[in-house]
Amino acid sequence: MKKTWLRRLIVGGAVCAAVLFAYRTFGWESMAPVNSLKLDLAHPDALVVSRSLADLPRDLLTVPLARDVLREEFVYYYEQNEDRLGLKGSLRRIAYEHQLNWGDELIRMVLDEPAEMALWRDGDGSLKHFAIAISRGNLARLVTEAGTVALKDTQMRRAGTLRVDGDTVHVYALDYAYGRTLLFAAHGSRLVIFSHPGMLYGGPTGNRDDKAAQAIVAKLLANDPQRNQVYHAQFHLPPGIPAGHTVAVKTDFLSFGYGAAFFGALQALRFDFARGRWQSQVLIDGGRLAKGGYDSRELWRALPYRPGGCFTVPADWPAMQPVLRRLGAKGGEGVQALAARFEGPAAACWYPKSRLYTPVFVARQAPRAGTDAALGALFTSTVRGEVTHTVDGDTRRWQTSVETPAGRMTPTLAASGDTVVFSADANLVEQVLAVVHKKAPAAADNLPDPARTLGMIDPAALSQLAQKEAFATLPADSEGVLRAAADAHLVPRLAALAKYPTYRMVTAAPPPPGTAWIPLEWQAIR
Repeated sequence: MKKTWLRRLIVGGAVCAAVLFAYRTFGWESMAPVNSLKLDLAHPDALVVSRSLADLPRDLLTVPLARDVLREEFVYYYEQNEDRLGLKGSLRRIAYEHQLNWGDELIRMVLDEPAEMALWRDGDGSLKHFAIAISRGNLARLVTEAGTVALKDTQMRRAGTLRVDGDTVHVYALDYAYGRTLLFAAHGSRLVIFSHPGMLYGGPTGNRDDKAAQAIVAKLLANDPQRNQVYHAQFHLPPGIPAGHTVAVKTDFLSFGYGAAFFGALQALRFDFARGRWQSQVLIDGGRLAKGGYDSRELWRALPYRPGGCFTVPADWPAMQPVLRRLGAKGGEGVQALAARFEGPAAACWYPKSRLYTPVFVARQAPRAGTDAALGALFTSTVRGEVTHTVDGDTRRWQTSVETPAGRMTPTLAASGDTVVFSADANLVEQVLAVVHKKAPAAADNLPDPARTLGMIDPAALSQLAQKEAFATLPADSEGVLRAAADAHLVPRLAALAKYPTYRMVTAAPPPPGTAWIPLEWQAIR
């Protein structure tokens, strides 16, 4: 028995030693698939093109609202956060022990030089993974020294190789903190850094050869500017580096993945910083606008007065056909035809007297016979529990009651004339119906030009909603430490936010037939 366990121990130790030897000698390629995070390296969720990434946090604070809410601690966080300090310390140690002079040079090269940073969302929805690409002369020395260090350092190793313009390029891994490893590769005047080894490599099983991922990295490392600006075209950005910063974010990320299916005409938001000020733009595909275009005036006339945040989106109603087709098997053929009965944009709004997780949605339908019956069938086919149907004049309501971790809710769908409204908060539905029936003030009453207004933000109402949600989600704290911290740090910033007037987002021009960036204006409403 003892001999059996001894043999197993010896074999297990030998296997571990072999794995570690392969890992140290040949890198991840010998034992791992490419891109284990399953990111689409060709399609990031956001892109930052900057003259200097180090200046971006401080330039953001030139916006008065951001300066009052985020304050200088925001800049301090990005300059002194754990990852950056760990990376700086690791590079300094490597430079000292191997008698090199690029301890801080690599960080300075990345943050203080013109760069492009693509970002991808993680499984939790946050923009956690990034690739930074820069052009810089004199990289040959860095590559040579990195290759030497990788053979004998405990924190740096060769992770694999790539083919770029016919050359073999080494990919290096750097462990800079507990559980933190980045990859970097250089070719010619190009340097690319990946925030996680799983963006190219991964676990011990699976496909080891992702040609598509390698092709993207090869383009990023190419010396030809027309090839290495891989992401500019899909964000419809001009070539080159701007004088300040450009930050573009796809609406599919902002909408938690629903944007492509439901409002594909609105493709991205963009923020540009130049000459000391920020400007906003929205990317719209005019060819995908539904009938009625992006004219939101009727929606604002149906929405209750003073929302905390309210946004209209150019819904792509035909894109809902696949979903409705699946629901139609239970709800009937009328459900499948619903997409053709809606027109124009839709609205999603949050109100301070409700909750963050119970917004109200409003859309407009063409007046056709049978629409209400199809709406009822749709509601019945998508909820659990008994559905009650009531008729009050020209208004029809469908309701059910459900128990959730947040408490009991009454999801309600209603149709009145051309207006269709839904919310998990029945009170918000009733408020919309009151506006439709001219019994309550509308959001349009406070808008000088509802047709061109895409969104509205009331900082006072938003701060009220944010404070309610923050304190509602605090865990049990017998000593009151968390509550005291929230009172000391969160409440003053929300109070600063509440002092700002209501703003509306206004398009400077109607959407063109093709895909183009349209300037947005942020106008204060007094």
